[in-house]
Amino acid sequence: MDILLAEYASAMVPSLAEEGRAMLHTLEAGFQKCGHSVHVPWLQKGDASAFYAQIERLARTCDAGLVIAPDYLLHDLTALIERHTTNLGCPAEAVQKAADKLAASVVLSQGSLTVPEINPPTGPYVLKPREGCGAEGIHIVETFEANGIDENTFVSRFVTGDHISVSLIIGRTVLPLSINKQHIRIDETIHYLGNTTPYSVPNASEVIDQASRAAQLLGCEGYVGVDIVLQSDGVVNIVDVNPRPTTAIVSVDKVIGNVADLILKARLGEELPTVLKPHGIHTFLRTSCGSNRLL
Repeated sequence: MDILLAEYASAMVPSLAEEGRAMLHTLEAGFQKCGHSVHVPWLQKGDASAFYAQIERLARTCDAGLVIAPDYLLHDLTALIERHTTNLGCPAEAVQKAADKLAASVVLSQGSLTVPEINPPTGPYVLKPREGCGAEGIHIVETFEANGIDENTFVSRFVTGDHISVSLIIGRTVLPLSINKQHIRIDETIHYLGNTTPYSVPNASEVIDQASRAAQLLGCEGYVGVDIVLQSDGVVNIVDVNPRPTTAIVSVDKVIGNVADLILKARLGEELPTVLKPHGIHTFLRTSCGSNRLL
């Protein structure tokens, strides 16, 4: 099978380039291990129009495609894939729902899931782009001028707790891959420093169940990463649903197995395993995803 694999940040977003390359190399190696031919767009740094053009050209000749990009671009790039070949990622419609942090939070709260309070009356507050990526552009403030906030900013309550994520594969069934520890530094902003997989929490079953429900409420398929703040009293706050491979996939692939193969099986409607057991613990730093270690 010929598979198009396109990753935007490695060529276009310097602050996320290391993570982008790590995800790209992980998935490329995984598909190749299964005997597939992987076609990666050759990119000139900073040339967005060339990136789009090469995706469209390759999508016309490949059997399937998967694109990784910031949420504000992911819908259009996914729709481009869907017009020409089989999309191995989340459907474009689900990408659009998940990308809008405000709209997604409303959907999740209406589905009886806990999300940080939207537009709370008192602080501290989290201010972040409605369509953002990772921890980019997030600010934590005690007060702010409401008239200085535009419609593109999402305001929610700052919730303290354990920062974790859940990696899922969704096909005919939902396959939980792992719970991951997100290494975070918090001051006036939130800094994502790296990841450890797997990570043990007391209420793991509840965490996985709520992450799975969140992804399904938004119509996600394929690989999905759900960001959570787990409060000390066990309350599971769904912070973000990422309708695409996340950087945690680097660790998940090391300790769980070939994630690319599972993504392909899910899209083809094949039966997925019911339980996956990790072999070891894997940690990486955001700034050096290629220099990681298996413990």
